[in-house]
Amino acid sequence: MQLQTVLTPAWIAWGKQKSEENPRLEGFVAGEGGKNPKVLLLGEAPGDKEVKLGHPFQGPSGKELDRWLASLGLTREDVYITGVVSARPFSIGKTGRKRDRRPNNTEVKQWAPMFDYEMSHFENLLMVPMGNASLQRLLGNKAKIGDLHGRLIERPVQYFDQANKVFKWTTKTRKIFPLYHPSYSKRFKNMEAVVDRDSEKLKELLLQI
Repeated sequence: MQLQTVLTPAWIAWGKQKSEENPRLEGFVAGEGGKNPKVLLLGEAPGDKEVKLGHPFQGPSGKELDRWLASLGLTREDVYITGVVSARPFSIGKTGRKRDRRPNNTEVKQWAPMFDYEMSHFENLLMVPMGNASLQRLLGNKAKIGDLHGRLIERPVQYFDQANKVFKWTTKTRKIFPLYHPSYSKRFKNMEAVVDRDSEKLKELLLQI
């Protein structure tokens, strides 16, 4: 499997430094995909397995992603996968063990320059945010996966204005197809039909691109 990242060594060094500066983050996982991806898969942040192995979507979630991609007639070489934050956000549980958590708004802004850099390499690709974290990074905090899943949306997306430290809207529209995370139906069996139906819509859409 020939996967590569669009991040330069300088960006990778930047990401590792950002992770080291935040005591509630650990590790670094660069986005990666094939040389000519057909679609952008956008997640939240790496977890424990991902930072240990250095690649997105590993362990059980990785197996579920691979199964889901196969159902679409795709492999990891056909997509580029990255997250809103490229280090693992964690909290400390009552047992003293680290637990994955969703990145907070401050962390999303801290990592926004890297995310925007990656997105700039794929201006014409379909964006598939998997869950609220990546959907809201693109369309703002009022966007909800429960309202927008399984629909093709063409809108401007957010980018981070580094000079003013605020999100602004691009002048160019992007094609966005929000989805629940592929493993969602495994945790919530009552959503299995919804997730499968959305996947079929995506499969049909990809045939038209």
